[in-house]
Amino acid sequence: MVAASVPLILMASFYLPAWLLGNYETMERGAWSGSVFGLDPFSWAAFVVSLLGGYTLSVTSFSILRDWEDMVRLLPVLDEKAHDLLATWRSPGRPQLQYGRMAGYAGMVLGIFVMLVTVPGLVDVLHLRFLLPMGPAPIEGAVAFVSLWFLVMGPVLFYILGQGLFFSISEGVFLRRLQRQYLRIDLLDIDRLAPLTRIAMRRSVVWIVGATLGSLFFLSAGIERTALEPLFLGICVIAVGVLMPPLIRVHQHIVRTKKEELDTLRAAIREERDLALDRDERGMQAIARLPGLIAFENRIDQVREWPVDFGTASRFALYLGIPVFSWVGGALVEKLVDAFL
Repeated sequence: MVAASVPLILMASFYLPAWLLGNYETMERGAWSGSVFGLDPFSWAAFVVSLLGGYTLSVTSFSILRDWEDMVRLLPVLDEKAHDLLATWRSPGRPQLQYGRMAGYAGMVLGIFVMLVTVPGLVDVLHLRFLLPMGPAPIEGAVAFVSLWFLVMGPVLFYILGQGLFFSISEGVFLRRLQRQYLRIDLLDIDRLAPLTRIAMRRSVVWIVGATLGSLFFLSAGIERTALEPLFLGICVIAVGVLMPPLIRVHQHIVRTKKEELDTLRAAIREERDLALDRDERGMQAIARLPGLIAFENRIDQVREWPVDFGTASRFALYLGIPVFSWVGGALVEKLVDAFL
């Protein structure tokens, strides 16, 4: 319910004042030449920002809750010494929270700069053209409110983005510490590592979906892309960065554990084989033990070396297709709307 109401409130905070101030009557008609669904660049950008606002507020609480649930499910494959570390990670007084706020403020400063170089006429409304001559020119007839709205909402989103980036890095470091020092691999029950896989994939999907929503900006030809394109490229890099390192570390741990167990089993098989060549009682006992050891060796040898099963990989591949589906779908719907209008 909250996730649905936040975008509506944000949209209303833009569209209603813009309409009351006569923005849509005074704005130059040329502003609609590259419109999306009949919306001018300001209105389309406000629509996308509102979607991002609702998404970030809803996904933050959801991701934190699910990550903690999976951390609890991960306890059976962690050393008991890791339990105290997990309690510290959940502590409300941990210093990472303060650092996260600082990262948020840094993101807010970046957001102000991005708004100044992307929102048409904002530098003129603030009389800063002498400092930022590269700022987009104003759209004839647009009221000052529509530019100032982005000066407020843009930095707020960048504050959340800065915090999200910091916590993605800090929690990635925490997860690496858990994996390197406390993770225990049971090759007979590799599925117990599924919570670790879900954490990595969930964090990656959060960034991917956010980038997908943000890429809707590019549907409007009237939106300046100079500062936005590197931003969304960086988000894609983050999505890969929060996904692959944890999975690669688990893969390496599985490979190492598998090699150790196979070396031990094969040494035992060779020893029993040598004993079996003797025709005494020990040889007969060795012959009886060999089938079990060989079966166990085959069982260990067939254990997959990645903590991702086919079903999980398929779902994640579908998530990766979200950007493509949204871009293609958006383009098709826009063509249909243009054909009927």
